[in-house]
Amino acid sequence: MENEIIEEDLANQIEDTDLDDVEIDDEHEAYDNSDVVFTQHQGSVFVVNVDPKFGKYAVSGGEDDKAFVWEIKSGDVMFQCTGYTDSVTCACFNHNSTMVAVGDMAGNVKVWNLESKQVVWSFETSDLEWLLWHPIAPVLLAGTHDGECWMWKIPSGDCKTFPSPGSSCNCGVILPGGKLACFGYADGSTRVIELKTGEVKSTLAKGQKSRPSCVNHLASDNDGHIVLAGCINGTVKLINTITGKVSSSYSVIDEKSDEEMENSVECVGFSSMLPLAASASLNNKLTIWDLKSSQPRHKCPHPAGVSVMLWNNRGSSIYTGCLDGVCRLWGARGGEIKNTFVGHEGEIYDIAVTTNDDYFLSASADGSVRVYATSETQDGPT
Repeated sequence: MENEIIEEDLANQIEDTDLDDVEIDDEHEAYDNSDVVFTQHQGSVFVVNVDPKFGKYAVSGGEDDKAFVWEIKSGDVMFQCTGYTDSVTCACFNHNSTMVAVGDMAGNVKVWNLESKQVVWSFETSDLEWLLWHPIAPVLLAGTHDGECWMWKIPSGDCKTFPSPGSSCNCGVILPGGKLACFGYADGSTRVIELKTGEVKSTLAKGQKSRPSCVNHLASDNDGHIVLAGCINGTVKLINTITGKVSSSYSVIDEKSDEEMENSVECVGFSSMLPLAASASLNNKLTIWDLKSSQPRHKCPHPAGVSVMLWNNRGSSIYTGCLDGVCRLWGARGGEIKNTFVGHEGEIYDIAVTTNDDYFLSASADGSVRVYATSETQDGPT
């Protein structure tokens, strides 16, 4: 009888409690191991980039048609890049961190001087796919949805165009040495072009129509002899830049994969130190490839699609950004998880790391960019 009275009293107390008014102790809040949270954007943040010379500044752009240049350690805004009419999807610093180029989806491209915080050059293309600075010269390249590629000398604006093959130019990479560039197209083709003359040095023919192989991303090895292409059909191709022929082709699709699962390879990259390459794909995997054996060395599982990956500057580890809102650091040799970066409440769209590997940045659909100190002594959930 006494137990029944106690149970009834407890039930009455629970009914009388307004759970909306209960204060949650800080120890039970969602874990966030970021050091800085940049929240100036109003909507998804699509791109983030860090300055290569000093490692002090970041630029981010998003759905709100805005871009900001800001200090990494403090999150303080240096200046806002204005005058855009569509989502800002491209933003990058030049090689000596004196200028930053920012472009929106509509094709409005502006270059800002970091010291004066003023626009030094602007141009309007068709719908923009990507922007890329030359690694040693004040030269900016862009690829567009109509397949045309542009090259400008900044700030004079001297211009050269590379004709479209009739398909969107989705990505580009400048090969080591700075004289050649490789462009990847939605029809599965690639072209290696001499920048000075516009001469096409080699071409990889487009893929079969029955199995589209739209090229999403390109990366070059240290010598510029091989380009890695990540494709929408789940393939990763090693392409000889001299002959244009595919030397090896990998697939991220397992025999047991769900046929309805998205297998698109979103991002690829070579290690600067090891004979390894890596690919991020929407079938929840980071794959680390052994270039000597042409076989996968490690398949690193994720809870959701992997939208982006990036080698650290030492070439020993790989950062991934995932659609579950979490970023992770993986050891390249062993395929083990070394660190986890949490705090976002939306998908990860882009990531960046400072030249000295001290800070890692992630841009998210939750409207924030988070900055993490990359010391592996900083523990977090895995």
